[in-house]
Amino acid sequence: MEEADLPPSLAPDGHQGTVEEVRITVKEKWQGAVNEGSGFVAVPMSLLRLQSRYGLTPTDMLVLINLLAHWWDPKRPVFPRSTTIAKRMGVDLRTVQRATRKMEKAGLIERGKLADGKRTFSFDALAGRLARDMPYAYFAHSQETFGS
Repeated sequence: MEEADLPPSLAPDGHQGTVEEVRITVKEKWQGAVNEGSGFVAVPMSLLRLQSRYGLTPTDMLVLINLLAHWWDPKRPVFPRSTTIAKRMGVDLRTVQRATRKMEKAGLIERGKLADGKRTFSFDALAGRLARDMPYAYFAHSQETFGS
């Protein structure tokens, strides 16, 4: 799909602005559930809209979000323990390992190792793929329905 194939109602940046926008902070939105030191995870809407296109199950997505929770510097890989993620999710270790292996085979994440042997994950491939697939994400957005 090319950008020209996108519905004209979608702006190239995916934003359909309003006459008057109200800016609220993440902290305000989450009513104190997010405060200094508690953190939050930034997940692009394009990833949510393309998860089925990428073959990601709900479990895969939650593992990926748990990995992304540790990713703040795009130049540095993250090294959360699979046992920690499994415990957070209430699943067994093998479930997390299967999900990360699947995402690695799909070219969404890269595994590596630190000098001390810790396993790492990096997300350059995921970011690049999402950037390339933005036209598909815009199209998926145009197909979504809102309200009741």
